[in-house]
Amino acid sequence: MVKLRSEWKPSKKLNVIGEAIDVGDVDPLPDDISRDRIEESCYTIRTLYGEYIDELTDGTDLSQREAQAWVLRNLVHEGSERLTYEAIGLYIWAIGRGAEGDPLSRTIVSTYSERAEQKIEAAEETLKRTGPPPYPDDRLDNPTMLWVENSVAERLQSRTISGETYTETIEHLLEETRADLAAPELIDVFRTEVGIDYCGVKLLGDYWDDELAITVHAPTAVDTPAVIEAADTVVIDGTARPFHVEETSDPAVLGPTVVLFDEQSESRVESQAGLEELAWALETVETSLAKVIDRCRADRVYALAVDNDPTAAGAHLYPVVESAQTLPRGVRYLTRIPLDDRTVTVGATTPITPDEYLDTTDTTLLWAQDEGPVETRPLPGAPADRRERIPSSVLKTAWDDSVCPPQVESGLWTHPGIKPPGRRLVPSVQDT
Repeated sequence: MVKLRSEWKPSKKLNVIGEAIDVGDVDPLPDDISRDRIEESCYTIRTLYGEYIDELTDGTDLSQREAQAWVLRNLVHEGSERLTYEAIGLYIWAIGRGAEGDPLSRTIVSTYSERAEQKIEAAEETLKRTGPPPYPDDRLDNPTMLWVENSVAERLQSRTISGETYTETIEHLLEETRADLAAPELIDVFRTEVGIDYCGVKLLGDYWDDELAITVHAPTAVDTPAVIEAADTVVIDGTARPFHVEETSDPAVLGPTVVLFDEQSESRVESQAGLEELAWALETVETSLAKVIDRCRADRVYALAVDNDPTAAGAHLYPVVESAQTLPRGVRYLTRIPLDDRTVTVGATTPITPDEYLDTTDTTLLWAQDEGPVETRPLPGAPADRRERIPSSVLKTAWDDSVCPPQVESGLWTHPGIKPPGRRLVPSVQDT
């Protein structure tokens, strides 16, 4: 006789009924347990797992029974019992079958489960080898899939610095071996302990965002405070980035710079405004062509052209605007444009008026908005077509992703030899 308590969860009820089944009997169900009572527990379980099982069946090469066996055996909600093979046999028998037949035996269910395990293991092995082969020093001994909420993935990505793997980042966070310093605190410490009147980040080189060159000026010699000296990264807008500190005797000769704080010149800059500008520069330094166009639209740019010849070993862009006196904010810090198979660096960006553009003969129009002063030209939808729109002489200056792959990782599983996004903090170039 089987006694089921009302406070038991459906998984425990099925497990208890499964223990009492006699597969060798003509009527294998216990005498005091009806099919209706079994179905009641099974349909409760289906409300939790049914949609996920259907997704696996439709989206993978698992059969329905393989998906049922694997999900119900391996995915257990907190506080619930792990279903036995006999209980899963009851579930498969009760859900979507006629009244005839008997519950599936332990042997049959375990066979479905084993088949599913083999297919899933094969899929994982395939995923682990979808990138380029790793260097010997980067090979992991035992890579493991790691599934987390997307919000957690974004937070982990923001704490991962250039050249660091997710494994290294997680180890640093768990062991608290990496010292992060918030950018506002860095400026405050410099102001209170050193008395600086200027702080900026130099924008020198195509990858200035790999390691921020924080440059300061003070009326007297600068002695870097201990808390800044001990920091490994500076956190800007939630993202940790490597940095080093330099001293300058004259901020006016620094060249391209994002000013974080300035009290020594007439054009004063408060630290909050400066840090917001730096966050924007870091967000837009590398942007897909589709997003560049989106930002041009937001800035009321009529069109975007590129010089047929490269400049400074990169592209020379010409945003067509109403007034050539102001560089549109969306392209102000644009330095790299990732394409489908390579990354083009931007050597110069010069705003021009519609009349000036119409007078040029040595440029290629990448995009032009509808009903503007320049003949309409939409951006192609296919990444390869976008690449073909850029002059070949400019493309030749780009580094080829197949030779020097960008630091991109799919998901948060520790793929051997592939570094997580450090400098590359933009979506895939296929995103539109």
